[in-house]
Amino acid sequence: MKNQINILVAVALSAIAVGVIGTGCASSPSNGIKGVDNYVKAVQAYNSGDRDRAVANLLTATRVNPDLIMARLMLGDIYREGGDYNNAVGQYEKLVQLDPYTWSNFYKLGVTYQFLERLQDAASSYNKALKLNPDDANTNMNLGLVYLFLGNPDDAVKYAERATLLDPKSAAAFSNLGVALDARGEYSRAEAAYRHSLDIDPENATTLLNLGTNLIAQNKGSEAVDIMEQVIKMQDTPLHRKRYGDALAKAGRYDDAVEQYQQALKLDPKYFPAMNEIGWSRIAQYRNNLELDDDKREQAVAMWDQSLQIKPDQPKIEAAKKEWSEKAMFRK
Repeated sequence: MKNQINILVAVALSAIAVGVIGTGCASSPSNGIKGVDNYVKAVQAYNSGDRDRAVANLLTATRVNPDLIMARLMLGDIYREGGDYNNAVGQYEKLVQLDPYTWSNFYKLGVTYQFLERLQDAASSYNKALKLNPDDANTNMNLGLVYLFLGNPDDAVKYAERATLLDPKSAAAFSNLGVALDARGEYSRAEAAYRHSLDIDPENATTLLNLGTNLIAQNKGSEAVDIMEQVIKMQDTPLHRKRYGDALAKAGRYDDAVEQYQQALKLDPKYFPAMNEIGWSRIAQYRNNLELDDDKREQAVAMWDQSLQIKPDQPKIEAAKKEWSEKAMFRK
């Protein structure tokens, strides 16, 4: 993608609304009444908290009557709710064959494909849902995310923008629009989208993190530092410490940046991205000091060597280690 930077998707798929289990049926009627008794027993069992008995009754219902739409729908929802996406897909695939006229069936199938990282299938299913209901904000937003992961930022922006128009109060829609715009290199517009999202949901740590990363890409180091300080107070992770360090380095505060990278390594001693950035920060200091402080160069090389021991396949770091190791030979 053009000018791609490392941005996190703002909404976990597990948070996507896909309907309430057992609260309704698809639009087409079931074939006869076979299996309905088992379906009713399944609803009663589920409502009483007995998921296993509900599944058993639903499986019986679908064996007795393979065309019982409401049993397929509920069974797919239960599987998806429990994280059993492969079985959920099987039920939803049968569901859309039985009832190809209800948009939410294709939407649920698309979400489940997305969990399974079957992105082309997810895109196809979402597009079918939109043909039946083009004005559903969640479907537009999810399709935008799928296109983003497929490496198509133009379509990602198209559907993400549509989601914000359909649901202008959705913080998630604006946040994901920011992700799509970042992927297209439109950093100023992405920043505006993130800030709009934070106006709606100011405590969203992922959106704050993405805004901080966006500001780093725009060389707005001091602003990024302020944002990342908020993120660290909310969630202290190796990634967040590393991004905080990146903001400090962009602001020219290299010692403070190294301190944050070291904090990231305390949380995860094998977090090699922090090692790499310690190396780059030390090289920046080495060069800023007219290459008089050789300890900084040696620290950088040592950090890169440690990083490569953890993850050998890093051509850029391998090249940097070689280049700055050779500097010592030229000084002799």
